[in-house]
Formats: sequence, structure tokens, C-alpha cells
Amino acid sequence: MAEAFKIPQLRQFVIAASRQSLRAAAEETHRTQAAVTLAMQNLEAQIGGSLFEHGHQARLTPLGDAVLPLLRELVAVHDRVQNEVELLASGEQGSLALAVMPSLAEEWLPQLLRRFAAAHPGVSLRIADVSSPQVGPMVASGEAQLGVAGVSGETAGLECVPVARDTFGVVCRRDHRIAQQRRSVTWRAVRGEPVIENTTFHALRDQPRGALLDRPHMVIKNRTSLIAAVKAGLGITVLPALAQPAPEHDLAFVPLTAPRIERCVGLLRSAGRSLSPAAAHMQALMLESLQEFALAKGAQPIAAQDQPKNQ
Repeated sequence: MAEAFKIPQLRQFVIAASRQSLRAAAEETHRTQAAVTLAMQNLEAQIGGSLFEHGHQARLTPLGDAVLPLLRELVAVHDRVQNEVELLASGEQGSLALAVMPSLAEEWLPQLLRRFAAAHPGVSLRIADVSSPQVGPMVASGEAQLGVAGVSGETAGLECVPVARDTFGVVCRRDHRIAQQRRSVTWRAVRGEPVIENTTFHALRDQPRGALLDRPHMVIKNRTSLIAAVKAGLGITVLPALAQPAPEHDLAFVPLTAPRIERCVGLLRSAGRSLSPAAAHMQALMLESLQEFALAKGAQPIAAQDQPKNQ
């Protein structure tokens, strides 16, 4: 097998040929002219023919003219590949898929993506807005590198970093009787109301008072439609604090107590697999921004020192 070309030698040849000067090649590559002359001799021996006319080191032979565009292309490809590898290794380039439950897709997700895109514009993103139970399987299968979901107990094949704890509350119009009561209400307030079921109800079925939600007035899985239905006065719904509608919807969120039902929200990644540099940057930003968002929504951020030691 022929000896592989050495990129520094090829770069010196391309510069010398383009500038018609071995001295220029030496200056631009920070070598002595004698070292460049020796490198050109070695390159000629490797190729098997003279590249420069004897006695006229700045003038190419017909062979030199013929190989110049090929070697220039090889140097350019090398530089492009090296640059892309460095960008990938630094997390400044690549692709990344996220799976996020719909309750976070309205307010938190756009803020996160805006911040990440500003810091890492070369990374392409693919976002899956799926129900909380679907997030884990997508991450475990590799379809998404990172996910955010409500979690409880063990998550097989996944590593979970708990990020926040939030509680549930009634979402209703501001002129509804529940909104007119105290700053919180008991679960008895839900009794007799037309309840609209949403994708978070799966977390309430086995909880105390969850039976009050067993006969919903209607079921709406799409978040946009759910909010529109509540605004239209078609019923009330129950959501976690992190999922309460944004202020511009002008809906009330009234915490439910007696009992106070908590939900843990966690950041999921596949167990036993390293993150890409881009994903590692995203994970750090997700942890920081989700804790900030939890605090703003009245939920309880879980600090790093409070998280399980094996996470």
C-alpha cells in the first residue's frame, strides 16, 4: 500500500505553487525554507515525479500543474472535515432529538429552544411533543436523546434526574365559583362539576380523591383544545402547577389540597450511554431552565444536593 500523504506537506506544496515561492510556504506554515525544500523533495519521491522545474523552484512541471488541483482539493476536504469534527466534539454542531410532555411545550420549551439556539446555532433540533408516558420509551429506544416527563418509581433502561415537584390544581375561568374562593380548595370542590379529562389524569387515577375524576364530562388530549374548551366555559380541568396555562389565557389556577397530591418531573436519558457533546450542553441548560421555570410557576425545584446520589 502506498504511503499516505501528509497534509502539512500538501499544504506547503499548494501554498508554494499558488504563491510561486517556497519562502512564502515556509513563512505561512512557520517552517524554515530548508525544511520546506526537504518536504517537497519527499513529496516528489512519494508521488514518483518532479513537481518543480529544476533550477526554478517556483515553477511547476506539467506533473505539478496536473496534481495541483487534486492536492488543493484534498487539503480543503481535510480542513473542512477537521473543522466539522472539532465542532461536533465541542457541541457546536450535530443533531439532537428531544421528547417533551405537552404541558411544558407551551411556555417552557420555546424559552429553552431560544436560549439553546442562540448559544449553539449549528445544532439541528427535532422535538417530539408527546404525552408523559410516551417520553420514557422514546428515550429508552434512542429515538430521543433527552426527555422531560412526570416520573414515579423506577424507570427501566433510563437514568432520571428529578428536577421539580409540583402539585395539582383546578383550571377554570376567572368568573367560575372555584376561582372566587380561597387561594386553595379541597378536592370536594370538584364534585358535581363538568370535568374535562386531559393527558395528566393518568397520574391521578390511583391517588386519594382521584375517583372524583372517573366520570369526566369530556376527554380532550390536545392541550390547545383543552384550554379553548375551559375558556369557553365547557367545564373545568385539573392540571399540575407546571402545566397551568400561560397568563395570556386569563384562566385561574386554584391549588387542590386535602389531600395535596404531588408529581415529580424528571429529566430522562438512556442508561449506560454517553451523551453527545451537543446533548450534554442541552442537558445542562434543561436542568437550569426547568428549575427556574418551576420556581416561577409555584412548583418546588429539586436542588442537585437533594437528588438521589445514584443519578
